Amino acid sequence: MIFRKRHSKKLLSIGMSLMLLVLTACGGGSGSPSAGADTQNPVSETEAEGAGAKAEGSLDTAESAEVTEIAAAAESETEGSSEPVGGQDAAAVSTGSPAEIAAAAASTGSPAEVAAEADIYEKYRPAADLARGAMEQLFSDESHYVYVYKDFGDTENHFTQKAKMFGRDDFLVKDMNENWTDNPWRGSSCIRCEQTTLPGDWGGWLFLNGFLPEGSSEPQLNDGSAEGQGLDLSSATELRFYARGEEGGEEVEFFTCGFGYKSETGERTVSYPDSSQKLSLGTIELTTDWQEYRLDLTAGYNLSYIVCGFGYVLSGGEAGEKENVFYLDDIAFAGDFESGGHYMLRSYDTDNIYIKNAAFSYDNALAAMAFISDGEPEKAQKLLDSFVYAVENDRYLPGRVRNAYASGDITAFPGWNDAARLPGWYDNKTGEWYEDRYQTGSNVGNTSYVALALLQYDALYGNEKYVETAKALMDWVIENCSDSGYGFTGGYDGWPEGGNETTYPFTYKSIEHNIDAYAAFRRLNIKTGDERYKEAAASAFALIASMYDEEKGLFYTGTQDDGVTPSKDNTVLDAQVWAWLALQDRFEPYMDALKIVDKMETKEGGYPFCAANVNGGWWAEGTAYTALMYRLLGDEQKADSALEALEKIQLESGLFPAATVDNLSTGFGLFDGSPWEYSTAPHLAPTAWFVMAVNGFNPYTFDQ
Repeated sequence: MIFRKRHSKKLLSIGMSLMLLVLTACGGGSGSPSAGADTQNPVSETEAEGAGAKAEGSLDTAESAEVTEIAAAAESETEGSSEPVGGQDAAAVSTGSPAEIAAAAASTGSPAEVAAEADIYEKYRPAADLARGAMEQLFSDESHYVYVYKDFGDTENHFTQKAKMFGRDDFLVKDMNENWTDNPWRGSSCIRCEQTTLPGDWGGWLFLNGFLPEGSSEPQLNDGSAEGQGLDLSSATELRFYARGEEGGEEVEFFTCGFGYKSETGERTVSYPDSSQKLSLGTIELTTDWQEYRLDLTAGYNLSYIVCGFGYVLSGGEAGEKENVFYLDDIAFAGDFESGGHYMLRSYDTDNIYIKNAAFSYDNALAAMAFISDGEPEKAQKLLDSFVYAVENDRYLPGRVRNAYASGDITAFPGWNDAARLPGWYDNKTGEWYEDRYQTGSNVGNTSYVALALLQYDALYGNEKYVETAKALMDWVIENCSDSGYGFTGGYDGWPEGGNETTYPFTYKSIEHNIDAYAAFRRLNIKTGDERYKEAAASAFALIASMYDEEKGLFYTGTQDDGVTPSKDNTVLDAQVWAWLALQDRFEPYMDALKIVDKMETKEGGYPFCAANVNGGWWAEGTAYTALMYRLLGDEQKADSALEALEKIQLESGLFPAATVDNLSTGFGLFDGSPWEYSTAPHLAPTAWFVMAVNGFNPYTFDQ
């Protein structure tokens, strides 16, 4: 048997120059384009705000003195906190579900008033249950299938290296087109297979795991000489796939396993073969309609080490002389793979190739906290365990969290490397796999949100491993995002790994980043008693305070690249709302900022990203966290109006669209001068925020 590698596929390219792109389906802090002029990639909302337009001037001496006083007050307030150093007693705070705990903590009125408040929000319980169910379905989709092929360039695809098999004439076996977009079974693409059969000859393709040699960016085909290159599919109960013929009557044998054995005799031919010989459906005659085929795997087969996930062969002895064209789609092993993997939820249901594979860290941290708020700690733990794995198994150095990971199981393919898998997209024209410099980077906001999720779980249920991981993440912020002033810079995009460092450090300071960091640092100080975290919280607080314009009654989005001068041209929702959610009673001097929020409400009851909102429509994510703020403020009318608006746009799946229009303005621009806008793509972030809003759960505080 002769094998030949398909040379057109390059699965990993690190540090390359990325193509210019414009995103219209981004969201939240999880993958939105930057307002900076020097980037060629989608970046987060927080970076866009921090790198905004030029300001009119920096702080004067009096303002600087005021900020110094505020910072000192921030330091003293951590000492006077009612939460004991060393953390809350998990047993004492976890009586009842977190949603019940949150409701009890927020309720200070008479029993009748408490009941009335509960009734107001309980009417949204069905919608919240549907939203939670959508997140659970995303997790189920990720953890109950190991895909060989889901869609072209999908990061959930396994066995991505293709080896040609042939008898006498290799030219009879044509290259597959894995991005055939005409009439797929599901999704946007399927595989087109073409082969000429002649009497006495045969051929086909194997779908192999491959391996990545140390220091290489070019994966290789397995030859069976080295161990550790097979997947453990012991949990698989069946192999499922769809197939159809171009004309009908095409005769094809489909199979799994069998790598390293002679098919005729079963003789072992390599040192490390599959743990099972070939398992076949036999020869099937295809029809012109899509048909599902299933290969049962429950008969005690040893599937603990599989290099060949799928394969097909056509024989001239069966078909005679014939031109054969057929199509494959949705090739997957079904089973419960949950216990063996580390799963992240896909952020967007979109065909946008630049973000369709991404599980943004911010979105997944929100999902974990939404599960916590709804009394589902086991589901939250699965996501948080994945973050722990990612932090400990970073492709560069442990101790950081990336802005995004590959959706699905982020566990490294056997034989590739030991690093958590990152997202990207496959360019069919160049034959290369591209990564996005923002998605592979790390910023303060996303890092802090993951830390907050880990600490929220610990506060309610106790988990020292999560605390240690949160400490590692916020230590990364201190070590990598500090300068000579107060507050923390944005982090960096790019690739410090791969022997060819290509990074893009940011010197601006985002208020949203620092709001997130303030809450995480404050909790770590209370939990551990470590003075470094108290000082870091005070520094972040000082930056937040410096961004408040008392005359205009609003918070600016952050600084320019000098780390001091405020960006004043855009007024955005989260700078006002998240400041209240994080600061709580320390927000008193800034209450006028909430008047800005009031003015931003649309006639439908939703809230846009920015006050200008030049294209109309509103933003689901921002509306959900604004509803939470008003609920916690006791403004039932405004909270109810926002939740009602959200309920009306909830999709049948339970997810929420990122925005109500396809071009929702953020007030920021992309590097090429085009506007950064949100689309109507279904998005994980507003779905999670809605659940937390209905449950009255504040991700920034720990007294719930």
